Amino acid sequence: MKEYILSFLPEQFAAPEQFRVELAGITFPFADYQVDRWQSLVTTIEFVIAGKGEVRIDDYHFQVQTGDCYLLPAGHDHWYRSDHRQPLHKIWINVAGTVVEQLLQAYHLHQHYHFPQTDRFALFNQLLALCEQAPMTPTQRSRHCSLLFHELLISLAETLPQSHQLVPADLWRAKVYLDNHLQAGNVSVAAVARTANLSTSQLTRQFKRWFHQTPYEYYLTKKIQLAQLLLKETLLSVQEIADRLGFSDEHYFSNLFRQKTGYSPTGWRKRVK
Repeated sequence: MKEYILSFLPEQFAAPEQFRVELAGITFPFADYQVDRWQSLVTTIEFVIAGKGEVRIDDYHFQVQTGDCYLLPAGHDHWYRSDHRQPLHKIWINVAGTVVEQLLQAYHLHQHYHFPQTDRFALFNQLLALCEQAPMTPTQRSRHCSLLFHELLISLAETLPQSHQLVPADLWRAKVYLDNHLQAGNVSVAAVARTANLSTSQLTRQFKRWFHQTPYEYYLTKKIQLAQLLLKETLLSVQEIADRLGFSDEHYFSNLFRQKTGYSPTGWRKRVK
């Protein structure tokens, strides 16, 4: 057996759009192991029980080995493979939902992918054992899995340098405001700044420091990520998705989508269906 895998449907969780486990399992050592995900819709966290491997997230490369954890966030290209001589033996979980991204941002983990010699096997094992418990209601599964996943992220955040503090509350309010208005036509930077009790220049400067984008760039990026979800999971037309996301011009929406992803909306839908 090359892999032991547990899989879940969204309806097995009480609020799958907020948090859900899609897959979890153990990969046993085999030399030709390789995974390639383009613009992944799931976040993956893995712990290396034994062996070595190579990981690439977008254009960022690193090597992993026994005792390492690594994080592959949604919205990025993921590519990883085993070392042929010492193949990876690892335990892992794939999760999705708005809570996942919010926790990664809150604990400043969204830009930290590799946690060398961070033995979190016990937490991974507990999470896998929890996933194996079949007789659970969606509410029970959501509550228990999300809490244990949160604990796992806290334990990884504790390994970061002290300088990586939590996102300030006023800036978090600004981010939540943007997240909650992705289906609005236009959101002004001034309105977001008022939400955070900051000037527009303060908001832009602090937003770039914590989230590595201006508020407007972040807003457009999230709109396109929501468009990707709608293209993959619904039968809405490109025009309907553009309208739903507040784009008055389908041509502008399609150009922006191509700029962000390298594909037209129709081309991307064909790729992921």
